[in-house]
Amino acid sequence: MVQFTGGCLCGQIRYSQTACPEYPHFCTCHMCQKWTGAPVVAWADFPLDSLTWDGPGGEPTMYPSSEETRRGFCPRCGGTLCALDEGSTTICMTVATLDDPGAVAPTSHSFPESAPAWLEVKSRPS
Repeated sequence: MVQFTGGCLCGQIRYSQTACPEYPHFCTCHMCQKWTGAPVVAWADFPLDSLTWDGPGGEPTMYPSSEETRRGFCPRCGGTLCALDEGSTTICMTVATLDDPGAVAPTSHSFPESAPAWLEVKSRPS
């Protein structure tokens, strides 16, 4: 069985995924930039039913960033972890929170028009 594990900066919120990631991508939308404080975020979608929150802090705190999306973070360290759209069967995890972030390479770039002019984002072809 395949397994991806990860967690927040302080380790209170931990997760494991037992499915392969889908749609690994970079995002430079203004919402992701504000949420993370970074010009670009690497994301990967996983089936929601393959996710287990298994750290001592349980599930992340969810912030409703729009009518359809909630974003998960650790209430202790503030580490950004995930985004979940209303009614979705997938959860979007930040690749950098994986214990092995090199295991998932983004293959596309969402909202390139919102990237800072000085940023060059390169994704691997799928």
